[in-house]
Amino acid sequence: MRINKTQNVVFVFIYFWYFEILSRTNILFLSKHTDKMNHPPIVRLFMLFSLLIHTLALASPPEGFEKVDEVVTISTLASQMKYDVESFSVKPNSKVQIIFKNPDSLPHNLILCTPGKKKGGDRGQEVMDAVYKLGDQGVKMNWEPVGHPRILASSGMVQPGHQKIFYFKAPRAQGDYPYICTFPGHYTLMNGLMGVTKNSNPITNLKYKIYHGKWKKLPEFSSLEPKKEGFLANGLFDISRVELTDHFGVLFTGQIDCDKDGNYTFNISSDDGSQLLIDEQVVVDNDGLHGGGFKSGSVFLKQGNHGIEVRYFESGGQEELQVNWSGPGFRNKPLSRVLPKRGRAVKSIPITSTNGEAIIYRNFIDGAGPRAIGVGYDEGVNLAFDANNMRLAMIWHGDFMDGGRHWIARGLGFQPPAGNDVIHLPEGLALTRLDTDDFPWPAPVYRTEDISFEGYTLGKLQRPTFKYILDEVLITDKFIPVLPSSEGKLGKIRRVLQFSGDDPPLNLYLRLAHGGFTQQNGTYLKDKLMIAVEGGEVLASNLDLRVPIIFKDKKSELEIVYSWVE
Repeated sequence: MRINKTQNVVFVFIYFWYFEILSRTNILFLSKHTDKMNHPPIVRLFMLFSLLIHTLALASPPEGFEKVDEVVTISTLASQMKYDVESFSVKPNSKVQIIFKNPDSLPHNLILCTPGKKKGGDRGQEVMDAVYKLGDQGVKMNWEPVGHPRILASSGMVQPGHQKIFYFKAPRAQGDYPYICTFPGHYTLMNGLMGVTKNSNPITNLKYKIYHGKWKKLPEFSSLEPKKEGFLANGLFDISRVELTDHFGVLFTGQIDCDKDGNYTFNISSDDGSQLLIDEQVVVDNDGLHGGGFKSGSVFLKQGNHGIEVRYFESGGQEELQVNWSGPGFRNKPLSRVLPKRGRAVKSIPITSTNGEAIIYRNFIDGAGPRAIGVGYDEGVNLAFDANNMRLAMIWHGDFMDGGRHWIARGLGFQPPAGNDVIHLPEGLALTRLDTDDFPWPAPVYRTEDISFEGYTLGKLQRPTFKYILDEVLITDKFIPVLPSSEGKLGKIRRVLQFSGDDPPLNLYLRLAHGGFTQQNGTYLKDKLMIAVEGGEVLASNLDLRVPIIFKDKKSELEIVYSWVE
């Protein structure tokens, strides 16, 4: 059959469209395939050229991701219905590239999910439930509920023998982020956890198994039945998951990534016994009954992943496990959860809100003083109020507080917030009398005598309203959590201050923040903090952000919104 010039043009457009659709197909296969077609050379050449251009376009990162902080390669395991990486960690706000390979004979995808209300504990079940609801539309939508609020990033469905590279920015909030395959029937086995942590670690697939028993040296764990097991997505050896303080053992297994060939040194301090193995060979032997103290061992490792195993048991008394490593270009990087400064391994007791209600923690809080009142809200925002000086001391996101130090160990000292994005507000008095608008603010004192703290009342959902008195003026201070506008955004805190008194002063001022702020559309910004005020005039200077309290009919009210700059 002879092909004229008009038909040539038609063939060019048809094949351009054809190969755009089949962009995942192997270019070498297409090259051989087109050679067998009885088409003019110009048509075959254009076919291959269009595919090459499309392939290069797919390989190009999106704008802003030309340079990434983390590259993670995850592959499916042929005929096993599993990912080869079941846990990994990245740093908050890092730019991440995922290379997802599918050598299996079935199509798979990889969808990263936000933690949801169970903080990752549902392993993405909520997204999977949305997939089931797609019904007959599931096939057309490649079994992905596009637009679901918990979807953080997605590979799309990847066909057998192909791969997909995709990019996303890691969330700001630390925690466990599930990832799943949503092809029907795959979710139960094909799931994993991405840990977002400030200490992104080189260990992936870190699993733990907890055993109960009394030993004088490490037992043969393989002959025992574990009482509890799971993943540590942050890649840190951590014995806080154990619910006992004595007579237990933990077996950790995972893979550690070495950047280059060289000698690597591993250090373990434990109370009681421990061992560290690389590729099933003992590198550090710290077995037996003893107190803490580091032992070291070195091994030459090639670049790439190596199996790592830590065995640990606790007989009685203090429990401790610390692991770090050194290698080419770095020294003493931690591979275990950081212990309290006193060196005692305190059992972690996360304090969380339940049933949507706020939780209150009254204790020594670092940054808020010895009479601190911490409030954790189910909406994921938290605050600490200083009852010595009647001030909002701190606000933060994510986890609330860890009660281990004060509730069990009775440890002295101050406990810091357990979450992230902590914003510290000025020390000293937040409310005082001034001669003029620009009069210097009083120096901080340990505890004010000018204001009387009258405690707090609990309202709906156990949310406190603080009360205090200054010059016979009653002040009520109420904080209201504000949910983020969409998944992945940060919540806010709305504060309502009400003043009432028969003879209110004329020169009363509230200090909101310290230091210079920039004004933008009625809000005031500095670093991560954004403040908006209603009901009063904001006086902004290089020193302070102040609001004079203006009374009308012996009353005054201010509304302040604290939010985080994203």
